Amino acid sequence: MLNCRDVGTNATEFLCGALPWRVNLQVVWHLIQCGNCRLAVIQVLTMLRALGRRPAKPASEEQIQAWLAALRHEHGPHDHDHSH
Repeated sequence: MLNCRDVGTNATEFLCGALPWRVNLQVVWHLIQCGNCRLAVIQVLTMLRALGRRPAKPASEEQIQAWLAALRHEHGPHDHDHSH
């Protein structure tokens, strides 16, 4: 059984049809039971559709640095997840 974190991690691949069928079924089963994940997946789908309608342009160096800084902040030294 997948938990909410698993579903969030696989949301984009689920929506793109890139998951193995067994994992896909587990995601569907979880979404049937979990309204929060259902809402999150709908939000990801909305974002993917919006991005698909705009022409892609490369990220600027400033955007890349901001993303890296945000990732470093989010995964700081005291934010270790040992469940993997």
